[in-house]
Amino acid sequence: MEVLGDEVGLALDAGPGFTVSDSIRLLRALEPLNLMWVEDLLTGDYVPWVHAEQYREVTVATSTPTHTGEQVYLRQNFKDLVSTQAVRVVGPDPCDVGGIAELKWVAEYADLHGVQIAPHGVLDGVFGLAALVQVCATLPDNFIAFEYPVARPEWWYSIVTGLPERIVVDGFVEVWDRPGLGVEFDREAAKAHLRPGDEEFFA
Repeated sequence: MEVLGDEVGLALDAGPGFTVSDSIRLLRALEPLNLMWVEDLLTGDYVPWVHAEQYREVTVATSTPTHTGEQVYLRQNFKDLVSTQAVRVVGPDPCDVGGIAELKWVAEYADLHGVQIAPHGVLDGVFGLAALVQVCATLPDNFIAFEYPVARPEWWYSIVTGLPERIVVDGFVEVWDRPGLGVEFDREAAKAHLRPGDEEFFA
């Protein structure tokens, strides 16, 4: 925390598989670090369900915020998690939850219940990045941040037009004012990266 200071928050992704008792012990041990959240202790990666009652037992036992939700599909599957305040932060992914309208609903519902939102999206590519920028600009005050989808390989940035040259400046993204998601797919640029045998993909 001496390195980060007061202006940069630190969050941890624990990955699923902890027990309730081990989760409580870990989060209590981490309390002095004042983390933004610890993610996916019980369920999470590759687990499209949650155990709201177990998460709530962990959440009420510690001051370290709990977070989950990146692979939960549709708003119905967030209702117990949010309405019981089973976690302090939810993190729906626009590609998993059912789109940006679904993510927006989850955010509004979470706001009504005092739950914060930090959307997932690290594997969503440049279109996921554009979607997250646009939807997060509309979220209520419970929005913290979103996970930045890094384009890999680097040429992904070259197959769309409309992205600013520098997307993140001092930890913030300035929302571009183009229609829709604000980016357009450049098919000609993408053709240069097709694998052998896929030359007719855009025909």
